[in-house]
Amino acid sequence: MPRRLSALIAAVAMLAVVGCNSAPAAPPLTDPKEILVRTVAALQEIKSATIKGTFAGSINAEEMGQIDLSSVKLDVSLDVPGKKARVQLDAPTFMGTNADIIVPADGFVYMKILGPFAAFVGAPTTGKYMKTSAGEGAVPDEATDPTQALNELRSGLDKLPKPPEKLADERCGDQDCYHVRIALTAADLAAMGQDASGFTGDMTFDVWTRKNDLRPGKVGFSVNAGAQGTVSGTFEFTFDQGVNITAPPADQVTG
Repeated sequence: MPRRLSALIAAVAMLAVVGCNSAPAAPPLTDPKEILVRTVAALQEIKSATIKGTFAGSINAEEMGQIDLSSVKLDVSLDVPGKKARVQLDAPTFMGTNADIIVPADGFVYMKILGPFAAFVGAPTTGKYMKTSAGEGAVPDEATDPTQALNELRSGLDKLPKPPEKLADERCGDQDCYHVRIALTAADLAAMGQDASGFTGDMTFDVWTRKNDLRPGKVGFSVNAGAQGTVSGTFEFTFDQGVNITAPPADQVTG
């Protein structure tokens, strides 16, 4: 037998042995509650995350009229081991509001808000960051207790008037994802003991969970508040690609 053909047969045989001895693929998940719980559990292993949020629709405010949310953008960066976070909000149609919050970095919170809401929260109107102590309660204990978080999630899902629904699997980004939806009406919220006075319409939450690692690929919501407006948002996740969260330069800080 030619040497090359012998080598090829040996390689094929080796791949067959490896394939037979490899762990079988995990069976697909079908219970929507279990998918949501496993999604939260998978977050325990992340080192960093970035979340990009976009919005659509509008709200009707009594004093400001109709506010278009289609240009609003939200960017969140999380450093899990360092317990650091950065939240950046750009809302030009909401009275020109722009916010940048860094917490906690070196034990302090840095907050810069542009627009009329700066004075409302006591932030400087000079475009500089306000510096305050993060305090001991900056990171809630629940955020570092995964067992408690999972138990509370299971309990909350069990109390829903309508159970979560598993929809058809979809692609989210470059991954195959499970799609789970929670749909609530004003009557559902009232049944849960929530104050739904003045709310009409419905509310939905959608979670797309990546099949390969059960981390969330995308999360969305939609709120139909009748005369108060209809709003929706989508949040896309990226994990473990490294984030750099540091305090702003000293000349950009006041307080």
